[in-house]
Amino acid sequence: MGPYYRATSQTTGAFFDSFYQHPILMLLLAVGVAGAGFFIWRRKTPPPA
Repeated sequence: MGPYYRATSQTTGAFFDSFYQHPILMLLLAVGVAGAGFFIWRRKTPPPA
């Protein structure tokens, strides 16, 4: 475990450790954030007239 674990709680450390053990989770998280951002951006822009 890296030195960043010293300043974090055990739950936070386990959360980041799960990303190292399962890299597909990082891909799913990135796709989810991009999808949510796209829908929010699409809702805020006015429709073309």
